[in-house]
Amino acid sequence: MVVQGAASQEFVIDDSVFQGTVLGPPLWNTFFADVSVPAASTGGQEAVFADDLDVFQLFDRLASEDTVLQKLSVCRERVHSWGRTNRVTFDPDKEHIVILHPSDSHGEPFKLLGLMVDLDLRMQTAIDQLLSKIRPKSTAILRTRGYYSTADLITQYKTHIWGLVEINCGGYFHAARSLLDKVGQVQINFLRKLGLTEKEAFLEHNFAPTVLRRSIAMLDVLHKRVLGVCHKSFERLLSWRSTRFDLPRDCGHNKQLYGHRLEVTHERTLFFRSIFAMVDVYNNLPQSVVDAKCIKSFQQKLTDIVRERCQADKASWQLYFSSLSHGPDPGPASI
Repeated sequence: MVVQGAASQEFVIDDSVFQGTVLGPPLWNTFFADVSVPAASTGGQEAVFADDLDVFQLFDRLASEDTVLQKLSVCRERVHSWGRTNRVTFDPDKEHIVILHPSDSHGEPFKLLGLMVDLDLRMQTAIDQLLSKIRPKSTAILRTRGYYSTADLITQYKTHIWGLVEINCGGYFHAARSLLDKVGQVQINFLRKLGLTEKEAFLEHNFAPTVLRRSIAMLDVLHKRVLGVCHKSFERLLSWRSTRFDLPRDCGHNKQLYGHRLEVTHERTLFFRSIFAMVDVYNNLPQSVVDAKCIKSFQQKLTDIVRERCQADKASWQLYFSSLSHGPDPGPASI
């Protein structure tokens, strides 16, 4: 090892791999792969990301809390037993047994891949934490107005705030509109201080509204699934509609994903705020859009559609790709 020109003594690596090496991740994945056996032993579905292990299991709505917790505890003990056999230690501070439910939840909010998750899935904690980060940054950028042009200030906003807003937007996408509006309001207030409308910012500075970027981001996920470049879990979650070759004549295009709208009998409000409702939006996109061979081209086509509507002063152009759009000139979700 060499650090700033100083080399350590040479030694032979017999049975270990330094963290950060190219060989490390595939070796760890191979070593850790069979943890899926105890993780799924009680009927759950494991999800592994590097050394992060999550096990999700569905239960009947009428199952008692004691029954659920007992089964999850058995799963955890079996995973721990695998760890003892394979000399893998699980950090107890990062372990959680929780029940996710809108009203009958159990446990404490937990962090999943950097995102705080409320057990009722309202995502209040995540959005509160996001607002605590982006509001001060927006204020700090505005304080430099005397030194930078409007274009420079917008560039700073894109650089320092958009990443924070969008890194976990897939996790809080289903939050209530009243919460999501708080996130969007930060950008609206920023523009108001600069003397710009959302339309001017979009057309002159390519500064799209938060709700529009969020909707396009979810459509990006669906298009990645269509292109076959998404994680395998999304392929299981988002199946094709029928056989793709037996489609109704009035469908939007020939790359239809399966929607679950007619099957939803409980928590319909939550469903229609989720990515599953965005399947209807995707299925009604023009053929030329879904034929895009890459995500960059797909995004550009979607942006161009909204830009035309914005230039034509169409009502609620910001919400055109939103699954919640119910304006007088509805977007694809309502066609």
